[in-house]
Amino acid sequence: MKPKFISIMLAVALAFVLTSSAERGVNYKVLHNFGAGKDGSGPFGPPVLDNKGNLYGVTGSGGAGQCSDYGCGTVFELMPDAGGKWKEAILHSFMAGNDGSAPWGVLIPDEKDSIYGTLHGDVGFAADGVFRLRRGVGGWTNTVIYENYAGPGLTSDPLGNLYGDMTPGQYKYYDAIAELSPNSNGWKYAALYSFCGQQGCPDGWEMPAPPMWDRKGNMFGTTIYGGIGQPACWISYGCGVVFEMTPNGDGTWTYTVLHRFLEHSSKDGQSPNGGLAIDSAGSLYGVTVYGGAYNRGRVFKLAFSDGQWKETSLYDFPNCNQGCLPAGTPVFDKAGNLYATASGGLVDCGGQTCGVIFKLSPQKNGKWKYSALYKLHGTDGQFLPYGVILDGKGNLFGTTPSGGKYGAGVAFEITP
Repeated sequence: MKPKFISIMLAVALAFVLTSSAERGVNYKVLHNFGAGKDGSGPFGPPVLDNKGNLYGVTGSGGAGQCSDYGCGTVFELMPDAGGKWKEAILHSFMAGNDGSAPWGVLIPDEKDSIYGTLHGDVGFAADGVFRLRRGVGGWTNTVIYENYAGPGLTSDPLGNLYGDMTPGQYKYYDAIAELSPNSNGWKYAALYSFCGQQGCPDGWEMPAPPMWDRKGNMFGTTIYGGIGQPACWISYGCGVVFEMTPNGDGTWTYTVLHRFLEHSSKDGQSPNGGLAIDSAGSLYGVTVYGGAYNRGRVFKLAFSDGQWKETSLYDFPNCNQGCLPAGTPVFDKAGNLYATASGGLVDCGGQTCGVIFKLSPQKNGKWKYSALYKLHGTDGQFLPYGVILDGKGNLFGTTPSGGKYGAGVAFEITP
């Protein structure tokens, strides 16, 4: 019953590309082409940066494992050198069985030489759940610390606890917002809130990305499904919600639905397919893959005003030429510009659109200006990049699940 979101797509592509987008004043650079030899293929999710400027991420297949013709997936590191090139190191190739397979979502590096992530797995063949890579004298060692559905991706708190979408919840077939806490016996699982306690799941279910924190220690997130179903929604599962988790001080949490999509307007967004960004005022920003005025997706804002949360549209995608059907978690730069990713753009990727990275800039009149920061071409990456990240200099980093020299995806950098 639970949808899975890994898609490993292959395409014929050309050699290393360094492309300039003169009209936008940005440079796009392929840092690594995945898929050569026992390299990973199909990177899933944006990478993360450490304090040395190295990038870490996962591929859903490839590597040295033998899960299928495509391998079991990898955890990789990309390191910049003085000449401007990047070198890849495979930290771990998953080998199925108890080692797990098919990592997905964003990683969590800690300060103790460990990296945490989630596994999509393969029922009856390889473990799913949460894994921990620990650096030792002989290299990195993998341990599956929790074996059940988890992800894609988790978030952590300063005490080292992990939070995200996991099973089991209290109700059959449905997941929970859960916590994994380290203790002397390993890791303790606790379901903080179980989805679908009511008929029709008005509280939502299936998180597309990890929750995020505000300054007061509250968690905010989205669900793809639940909320309001048909006839308002395009599917009976419901079009998703935005929620808040508030700690009660005694180890319990209170779950509150802030917005059910299609609750107030037939032109509301539908099906958020990414996490949330938060500004200094505590307002929330995200994307929906469907809905909006043209039913091609929306970038939305939720702000608390007059005792309630109110949703407004920052941008409704009118067509796919400059992007449509957005997904991934938006990010802010220091100037308050918002960046995210979408399908659409150029239609030269095997009859399908190649994907775009876009930018929304706040204007003095309160509106936002949209620009397609970069359109992918296939040779430099293909299909929807699932979100981007920013470094301290305003450079954007991300991955694509396919395209590039070997057709197995790329890691890229955009320099404004």
